[in-house]
Amino acid sequence: MKKTILTFLTLISLTAFSQSIIINPSDYYYVEAGELCSAHFDIVNNTDSIIDVVVTRTVPEEYLLIDSIMTYFCWGVTCYTPTTNTSTNPLTIAPGESPQIGFTGYIGNMPEESTYTINYCFSDILNPSNKVCTDVVFTSLSSYIGIEEPKANFEVYPNPANDILHLNYTAQKEANFVLYDMLGNQVYNDVVLNSKSIQLNAFEAGIYFYTFSVNGIATEVQKLIITH
Repeated sequence: MKKTILTFLTLISLTAFSQSIIINPSDYYYVEAGELCSAHFDIVNNTDSIIDVVVTRTVPEEYLLIDSIMTYFCWGVTCYTPTTNTSTNPLTIAPGESPQIGFTGYIGNMPEESTYTINYCFSDILNPSNKVCTDVVFTSLSSYIGIEEPKANFEVYPNPANDILHLNYTAQKEANFVLYDMLGNQVYNDVVLNSKSIQLNAFEAGIYFYTFSVNGIATEVQKLIITH
């Protein structure tokens, strides 16, 4: 797990040197055929000043020829029509923050055993060359069914946290909540079954990362900010 954290942090560090906008999409987003698939991930302002960010989408032309496919995206509270490829309402993002209501890409009515890749770019409206892009993979391939991850039946709040961090976890099996520092070192590890509160007085203010692990399978790495 430490290797995974270090890899994740290395990617963030490398991005930080070349980009002022950081994103963290998953490798893929799966649903069964015919259902609506959504891809939601954070967009972080990695600068020390406020930036206004817009989204640009690139959909392969062959997708547009498939009548059953419906694809669109939301940026903030505004959801755009399937024919719109650039957001008209930029989101203002404070330094070191990500929007509470940020980005979600959607694709609906995928046929069975199919995969679609759509490119999304996030750019500073005042400096369009300052952008980061990613290919988002939407899939209904049955081969992904066997790749099980812990369900997102947990809640960690508040974030940013000050003195106390609350964990809500509801499942039949125990989970390990693990907290890592920026170097990928474990700084906290405890078993959670229901609700738990963690005193943060012993932790220095800064950026941390956490996972929940069930039967040795961990959730995606999530960011936690501790302030005092």
